[in-house]
Amino acid sequence: MSQPSDEDLVRFSRFLLAPEVSEDSLLRLRSSSVAVVGVGGLGCPVALYLAAAGLGRLRLIDPDKVEISNLPRQILFGLDDTGRDKAQVAAARLGTFHPETQIEALAEAVTASNAQSLLSGTNLVIDCTDRFAARQVINEACHRLRVPLVIGSALQWSGQLLVVDPRQKGSGCYACLFPTEDEQPAVVDAACGAYGVVSTAVGLVGLMQANEALKVLMGMPAPTGRLWQFEARSLGLETMRFRPRRGCLVCGGLGEE
Repeated sequence: MSQPSDEDLVRFSRFLLAPEVSEDSLLRLRSSSVAVVGVGGLGCPVALYLAAAGLGRLRLIDPDKVEISNLPRQILFGLDDTGRDKAQVAAARLGTFHPETQIEALAEAVTASNAQSLLSGTNLVIDCTDRFAARQVINEACHRLRVPLVIGSALQWSGQLLVVDPRQKGSGCYACLFPTEDEQPAVVDAACGAYGVVSTAVGLVGLMQANEALKVLMGMPAPTGRLWQFEARSLGLETMRFRPRRGCLVCGGLGEE
């Protein structure tokens, strides 16, 4: 792995002033590959900040097309992009800002049959979807692939953040907190469009996801076993600690060495 160039050292000079960040951190980011599932209100700031931080490879996965109702909160899109694939538009826009990052755009939905294939070969997955069922599928695939996962969600003024690392014993997983449909089939699975979402709230959660992703990729400890709950009106942030749930259908409630 080559050392950072002189241009890199100038470009990331402010980043390198943070005591936890070193030239090795830049090399870690440059050699890392991240999959972002969902290129909407969460995924747009996530992808933008990861590319700006010098990420090596970024895989954007989203089957949807840009709609005019997306524009107030999905910051990589403009009015002329309506009707185009979100993943493709986001990849092209990021490519003009940060051509050093290799970006792959997949206009596909993540399902139980293709999740492992779509997410394999990455060092980290960031779940920016807005469906309970999709989060469960991604959580299970990441557990099988032993890939860390950063999950975010937002509704109206509120948001949640969860970091899962199946490589850590006792980390727990998304299904430990929110049992699968097989365990609680009465779950109502509705996108944020059914209840509304405030653009700044979803943007803040996306930035928090990017923040945790950078920490994991640079080798800093992942804050697993915690659900962060954010409320944008009051700028309130609460932390709920949890343990792996015995009998969890995904991780078994045990974690792995």
